[in-house]
Amino acid sequence: MGSRSAALSGFAARPAAGGRIKAAKVLAPGLLALFGLLALYFHVFVHAVDVWRSDPEFSFGFAVPPVAFAVLWLKRRQVAAAAGQGNAFGLIPLIGGLALFVLSVRINIHALSGASLLPMAFGAVSFLHGTRAARLTAFPLAFLTVSLSLYRGMFNSLGFVLQQITASLSAPLASFLGVPVRQAGVDLFTGKLHLVVAQACSGMDSLVALLCLGALIVGIGAGSMPRRAALLSAVLPIILVANVVRVTLVLLLYAPIGSPVTSGPVHDILDIAVFVGAALIFWLIAGVLKCAPAIRVTRSSSV
Repeated sequence: MGSRSAALSGFAARPAAGGRIKAAKVLAPGLLALFGLLALYFHVFVHAVDVWRSDPEFSFGFAVPPVAFAVLWLKRRQVAAAAGQGNAFGLIPLIGGLALFVLSVRINIHALSGASLLPMAFGAVSFLHGTRAARLTAFPLAFLTVSLSLYRGMFNSLGFVLQQITASLSAPLASFLGVPVRQAGVDLFTGKLHLVVAQACSGMDSLVALLCLGALIVGIGAGSMPRRAALLSAVLPIILVANVVRVTLVLLLYAPIGSPVTSGPVHDILDIAVFVGAALIFWLIAGVLKCAPAIRVTRSSSV
């Protein structure tokens, strides 16, 4: 009886083992292609790390690769289930991405090298495992591609516009709240305070960081494409309002607190608090639009 039950349990275990072997066979070519791409793009990663390190606006880039790989890992079973016969049309983006990569190397533009990752990787997955599997990998690949395509000075013109808008809205708002403010371009004057809404105060750092967070929520969340697009388009006005509130608070708090509100720990805490508030508003809008990722909590029941 014992030998029969052992035989039955061994027979039941074979399908599970067979499923794991099948998944491994499906994923192995993709993993080999992934490691090949990592080797090919090593110099692009090195340059991207230098950009992330030297430009505060792009410091979020350090978080993108582990998040992208984590999303790929979480989707590994879906990708394995969707994998089928390769699609020859995957050669079109694959060859196009490879051509862009070769061109970028020849003209020494690292941002173009980074941009070539998405079509090359998407085409490779489509060619090996079909379009359905490629679509499941599209978001993490695009997320990683954006982080590798950044370059210094990318948002300078937008940053200057944000500086002007922030100064133009903060001055009348502070005056309305009881603190007279005189504006001259991006320079704000109140009492003994001369506040310059410089590039660091433009809100660009927060805008790029929230865009990154928003893209992640849109990529892994629910909802239709129009709703996701509406959610992502809400990032700019949210950050603009948050930045105006932050600069206005600096103008209002300078009289009772003094210079610590313009620099140092108090200023940093104010920045963090405003960004957290902006992120919470974004999350609430995601909930209203029904685009927020579903968080499932499972409880183990004991008999």
